[in-house]
Amino acid sequence: MVSTTPAAAAVNEPDELRDLRSALRRMLAVTAPESVVREHLDSPDGYDRSAWTRLATQIGVQGLAVAEEYGGAGCGMRELAVAGEELGYSLFPGPFLSTVLLSATLVTRSRDTTAMRALLPRMVDGSLVCALALPRHGAGWDADATTVTAVADADAWTLNGTIDHVLDGQVADVILVPARHDGVISVFRVERDGPGVEVRPVLAMDQTRRFAHVRLASVPALAVGRPGTAGELLADAGTVASVGLAADQLGGARRMLEVTAEYARTRYQFGRPIGSFQAVKHALADMLIGTELARAALDDAVRAVDAKAPDLATAASAAKIVCSETYYDVAAAAIQLHGGIGFTWEHSAHLYFKRATADRVLLGTPAHHARRLAEALGL
Repeated sequence: MVSTTPAAAAVNEPDELRDLRSALRRMLAVTAPESVVREHLDSPDGYDRSAWTRLATQIGVQGLAVAEEYGGAGCGMRELAVAGEELGYSLFPGPFLSTVLLSATLVTRSRDTTAMRALLPRMVDGSLVCALALPRHGAGWDADATTVTAVADADAWTLNGTIDHVLDGQVADVILVPARHDGVISVFRVERDGPGVEVRPVLAMDQTRRFAHVRLASVPALAVGRPGTAGELLADAGTVASVGLAADQLGGARRMLEVTAEYARTRYQFGRPIGSFQAVKHALADMLIGTELARAALDDAVRAVDAKAPDLATAASAAKIVCSETYYDVAAAAIQLHGGIGFTWEHSAHLYFKRATADRVLLGTPAHHARRLAEALGL
């Protein structure tokens, strides 16, 4: 029978990463147990704002990769991946992907000191939720797909247009929006509660992640970064976020493997634990192999991000493909191996399977990333 422990992920980690993982695991067990996650499935915000603040003030999750001059810890993708994995393990429903991985990365890469001073310290202390309005393009996203336009009037900008499926758009304080102007595409920031901004929640399969339709009608905006750099900034943010999402997926897969292995040890049929049956053993072994392959792909992508390696884009796409497919397969197997109870809404496998299904298409489907890999390899 498969043997797995909660500490298995930290075996080969340096002490500082192991300490971060342990601290997060302890805090999330208190602030985001399954009962609390379920409690917020139907709430207006979809997450516990006090838990989000505690992650910032007690552990510093939101500022892990933010420079020290803006209140962060100045770490890198290794630390973000550990945080993402543990948040995915507990199915944490807060705006980590939208604010920390997408928005903070974009603002940092913009090198716009005005925007960095205005936004990053508040992201770090948990008081600001920021969303990035990614223009969708087929199975992925692309700055060129934006339909939002920007018009300059003296020193001010106004935006007009709509964006569908903005992650955490309904709870964001600030929304970053790519918009066309003067033949180029730039990034702008708008206040969600500002004049002319209409935000409408969109029903999603995974209730632990919230999306919104955003309509902008002559909305005052401030530019972020140099004009015409939206494509570059979105590519950077999307790559980092894809690796962070892969970590989240690995965490969820680990959780489903552990829950299922424990169930196989304690659920008896015909006087024997079901884990002693060959078919169950094989299924659990496949789940374990999948998670180990996913970890290898994630580790390589983390290495590429921190080293700014030439193969960064391909490593990130490979991690997104492997972790997406692994999470989906492991969550589906967890439901099957739990039998009838696994299909019920009351069981945690149901929640994880919904997130696994939704995460496959978030930030690009496996097929989209496979095409990116093929193009990079000249195939």
